[in-house]
Amino acid sequence: MINSIDEALNYLYSKRNNNKDLSRIKKCIKELNININYKIILITGTNGKGSTALFLKNILKNIYHVGCFTSPFVLMFNERIMINDRMISNSEIMHYTSILEGLNKWYLNNYNEEIPFFELTLLMALLYYQDREIDLGIFECGIGGLNDSCNALEPDLSIITSIGYDHMDKLGNTLEEILLNKLGITRNNKPLIYSMEPNSKLDQIIIDYGNKNNIILNNIYQNVKSINDDYIQKFEYKNNTYETLMHGKYQPYNAGVAIEAINILYNGFPQIFIEEGIKTTILPGRLEYLSNNPTVILDGAHNIDAIKMTVDYINKIKKNKRIITLFNCLSNKSYKDMINELDNITDLYLFIDFDDERKTNIDLFVSSTNKKYEILDNIELIKNYINEDNILLITGSLHFASYIKNLKNLF
Repeated sequence: MINSIDEALNYLYSKRNNNKDLSRIKKCIKELNININYKIILITGTNGKGSTALFLKNILKNIYHVGCFTSPFVLMFNERIMINDRMISNSEIMHYTSILEGLNKWYLNNYNEEIPFFELTLLMALLYYQDREIDLGIFECGIGGLNDSCNALEPDLSIITSIGYDHMDKLGNTLEEILLNKLGITRNNKPLIYSMEPNSKLDQIIIDYGNKNNIILNNIYQNVKSINDDYIQKFEYKNNTYETLMHGKYQPYNAGVAIEAINILYNGFPQIFIEEGIKTTILPGRLEYLSNNPTVILDGAHNIDAIKMTVDYINKIKKNKRIITLFNCLSNKSYKDMINELDNITDLYLFIDFDDERKTNIDLFVSSTNKKYEILDNIELIKNYINEDNILLITGSLHFASYIKNLKNLF
């Protein structure tokens, strides 16, 4: 029996086995008597999954009861499991963890292994959504697609947001291998929506795969037209104009994918709700302005493709300002490539430790750049670099972004 939220979260986090096995979660779904009688959207991609999920949720919540399962969180675990704008509560987490604790004991006794953290959180979401009788579930895959736990579900529609180099140890060493893994979330005679430059090598792989497996393909790339990327970004999708507070040249494509998914699943969905949902979507830790004047931007870019998009955005807005980059990342990331890209905009690095057992040794950052740097022993010291002449960029990891967001009275 779980008696506190800390006990519940500690129990879940203790199950860090990353061994992927779709048969395991399918057995657990059956054992828990989980019946899924709502529509399902599966989302995978290297970057943009969380943004796309929130665009979808914020549009559809005006009419439907929408479950949204995402990861990782920025401020608290509860963000992973939402229905419309309501996060799962601490008491509900405790309740479902008690059920899952019993399930884990059953699985250990019968199959001689425990259920990993990600699968436990997915099962929690499925139990919660069943009890709350949702109309639609949006599920963001953790890593890849083919062997991801979410792929145990049967989607009515699948989405691939982007393809880049990340988790190569699990997904493959080439973009082609990574894409083929992510295409594993598709289903015969069901739609796949994606945004890929037409006639590119990756687009052709999707077309060939789709034709072979009778997948209904919808590439929205050419329907998106960016108007500007100011503090409020404007873009067109199929001749309708939208505004969003989400920054970065990729966000209109993420929004376009979400709009197209809604048009396919809910033909005739009110345009006013689509526009409102796009405009009100904010994703903490993704090119998020912690302060507009002076400028402090928090971005959880955690791989080279995301960092390149962050650099592109900073280049557009920096004007004559000095760029100060506060950086840290997890040890399984390509920190050398990330810093090499950030070198193109950074005038001064600030390196600091943070409370995560997977963080990278700061000495490795220092040896990876020829730019000026300072090592901070107190996060409060970053206040000395926040002024009208500087842009402070905080980046490198969603976990690092979460650490910063949880600090009080810093900005």
